[in-house]
Amino acid sequence: MRQYFRYKLYSQQLYCRQCQQAVRHDVCAMEEYSTYGGIEHGIPLLCVCTHCGTFHVAFSQEFAFCHKENGNSEYAKVYGHNRIFPGDWLYFDGATRPCVVKSFFQSRDKEVVVYKNGPADAKFEGPKIPIDHEVSPEGYRLLPAQCVNTLLGDHVYHVIRKQFGIAIGVVKDETKDKLVVKMDDGLIVFMSYPRYAENPPNSEVVSVVRKHLDMLSDGLSEEISVEAGQGIVYLRGFVNSLATRRTIQTKVCEIAGLRGCVNMIRVRKNSKISDGDLERQIWDVLDDVAHPIFKYNVKVKSGTAKVTFYYEDEVYPDELKSRIESIPGIIALNMHGTAILKKNLGKQDLCRKIMDKFASYRFFKNAFVHVTYVGKRFLVEGRVANIIQREFALLVVAGFARSVAVGNRLRILKT
Repeated sequence: MRQYFRYKLYSQQLYCRQCQQAVRHDVCAMEEYSTYGGIEHGIPLLCVCTHCGTFHVAFSQEFAFCHKENGNSEYAKVYGHNRIFPGDWLYFDGATRPCVVKSFFQSRDKEVVVYKNGPADAKFEGPKIPIDHEVSPEGYRLLPAQCVNTLLGDHVYHVIRKQFGIAIGVVKDETKDKLVVKMDDGLIVFMSYPRYAENPPNSEVVSVVRKHLDMLSDGLSEEISVEAGQGIVYLRGFVNSLATRRTIQTKVCEIAGLRGCVNMIRVRKNSKISDGDLERQIWDVLDDVAHPIFKYNVKVKSGTAKVTFYYEDEVYPDELKSRIESIPGIIALNMHGTAILKKNLGKQDLCRKIMDKFASYRFFKNAFVHVTYVGKRFLVEGRVANIIQREFALLVVAGFARSVAVGNRLRILKT
């Protein structure tokens, strides 16, 4: 399985069932992802022990480092160990549950916390506690109450033991799923999940997945190998297109109660379609005003396509990937878009006016010319039939650009 997870994203301490201790693990993905700002849910990740090589699968929504910014509504600060601000969830040792801070005051030698306590407010007064360093400024998961919500890498506070620690894994012990926590004193603690949070039986998962596959296409469940373990579905087999591969994964991920799906289905290579044919088909998809992209490029090698492009920030071309995946013959797709701030893309009205001008010329009937103003110059790209069309297109843009530089990325189609 390791050959499918080629891209290392992160390293952190996790529990290794072989070493039976907390060991540094490499966390790897099947595709390239940036961890900046978090990763979307449902991405399978392979956790590989750097000591013995043992590996297991987890998913992006189960890791603290993958989570995008949120209001930290599920984390509580612990009095005496965190700096306190109004609106924080705060836990006092011995309390039955955390409270919400309304106000916080400090004098030279004491501090006062006013917090919500049911319908009325309550007040806590105590000596001032200086806090020079916070281990977890955003707060802690409170155990055992928040066992189900705890993510790998979360800082935790065990309210019964009155100890801090960190979540390092999830294991199956006999018939029960358990959260693994390493306490600050080095002790490894296993905490059973409640029954409602346990993973469904493997045989039941396989049966349900096969039914969903047959709903997509008769006999598909016989072509695709389905395995299950700890709420994870593993798919293997061959299909004719990336679009079919993605449709299968989407269908499986819709099944309630699963942790996720590891899609190892491969696309059959079509020897009748050359890399050059695939490149031309991808260029045809990219040469479309429906996709607000520019400075795009395509490279296909042995059926594997690499597509790069730039786009205006917050205007990501969502349908682009599905359109490319629907092209028969592409066995793998590596697509990467770079966002450019809108303020760096000027003269948009003039660019549209230039493109409307091209659309009015019968001379450019079978051509596609896209104009973008970026980096203090007009960027002209797309496809033309010959050198005459290319030179005339550049001349048209130069007429509108006046003294502004014009960059040429027009492709001359091979006949």
